[in-house]
Amino acid sequence: LTPKMGAVTADDGLSIGEKAVEREAYPKAQQPPLPGLVTAAQSPATPALVPLTRLEQADADGTLDLAYFWADKVEPRRLAESLSKALVLFPCLAGRYVQQQVFVEPSTGVEVQEVRHCILCNNAGVGFRYRCSEGKRPSAIGPLLGIFDQAAGAVGKVAAGGPVLRVRLSGYEDGQILAVSVSQGVADVFSLGLFLEDWSRFYNGEEPSVPADDRRIVFEGAINNGFPFLESEYRLLHRRELTFKNLPHKAVAAAAEKPGVCSFFLDRKELETLGASFSKNLQSRRLIFDSEPLEPDEVGFAVAVEGIQAAVCASFWLDMRPDFGFDRLLGNARGVADVDLPADNLAAIAELRRKMKIARKGDFWSWKAQQARTNPVEPSAEIIFCSWLQDADIKRCGFSSSVEGAGLGASFWQRWSSNQDVRSRAGGGGAVGGNGKGCPSLVVVLPHADGVQVQALLPPAAAIRVCAKRKCLVFYP
Repeated sequence: LTPKMGAVTADDGLSIGEKAVEREAYPKAQQPPLPGLVTAAQSPATPALVPLTRLEQADADGTLDLAYFWADKVEPRRLAESLSKALVLFPCLAGRYVQQQVFVEPSTGVEVQEVRHCILCNNAGVGFRYRCSEGKRPSAIGPLLGIFDQAAGAVGKVAAGGPVLRVRLSGYEDGQILAVSVSQGVADVFSLGLFLEDWSRFYNGEEPSVPADDRRIVFEGAINNGFPFLESEYRLLHRRELTFKNLPHKAVAAAAEKPGVCSFFLDRKELETLGASFSKNLQSRRLIFDSEPLEPDEVGFAVAVEGIQAAVCASFWLDMRPDFGFDRLLGNARGVADVDLPADNLAAIAELRRKMKIARKGDFWSWKAQQARTNPVEPSAEIIFCSWLQDADIKRCGFSSSVEGAGLGASFWQRWSSNQDVRSRAGGGGAVGGNGKGCPSLVVVLPHADGVQVQALLPPAAAIRVCAKRKCLVFYP
């Protein structure tokens, strides 16, 4: 490796205790040794300072942990070399968190100076490790434990000052796992997929040249000040009408529930069978068009909702980059749209589809502005839906021709279930049956070469119903 990539460093962001655990748990890396930190092949002349938006600041202590599984072997050294090239296009990922006074445009259309967490693009490096382990790979199904090196949080948070992106390549008898951990203040799933796509192109000998867009503070100003015009009361991305009122006895029960993450796999044959059956049912009831059968993520949502058997307040996450024209924005661009779902799980999916179409049309912002004028401010979703079939598409991770699927780290669910502020910012108001209390359910659909993986945080009663019909793994965060 060239000196620009850096040699093996004594300070790879791990504490002495962590290194002791590493030596105990993993065999030594293959020789020759690979760099503990990989830096960009070219350093910027002047390190840029990128302030986080207010929402990103709040999430900067959390990590997004995604892993990709494949059966063949990629070359670790070549992986590190291509990573060095890719970081030139993504300088924020090789930077570090700092706290500075910066000029921002939070809401009034006038710049103000305030203290913010920022990313200093100083090319301090990305954590990189390669380890071999005996035995076979763990399954990609279910929340993943023990395969990630956690990225660092913001200043004043846990592990402050370390890499905001850490990569671990693990080798097994039957293939490899690329485990990527990134601070949520730096990137969302789409951003991570964008980075992996360019990184894999460098790995395969191509030369992408378009840098990532780091104008996240401009993006914040656009949201707050109208792009297109929004009412002045519009501050957050989530407003909804509380159709389902709180019931005190249900709220108390919901707060005491211990939700579990039910993970199940739907292979292509089962997806086709369920999709055809569900679509025929909905088409006969004129709830969807005959020419538009259900998509795989909608089938996964329907299976998860089947266990709830109750009318609920729901939300779904969608990417807002197309609405603002920031197609290569490295940051967080998640919008939240709202829908009230009936108890009938198939009718619920039809209603979810209808609202998604509205949200993805050009009139989405006028619709949200109308909500801002007329509806309560507090988040209220009892269940939230999130499809990562496109954002985490295995085709974007082109290091191997045999990528089998994407997996999600358990830290995502641990943070979601334990941090009320995280749930409120995401639009979640409470558990199913007790809106405003407890932990809202969350359904995430992940891509797999042979189908889809569904991970659903559900209350016990709903989890039991789902597991009664499918082979599930249940994880309690």
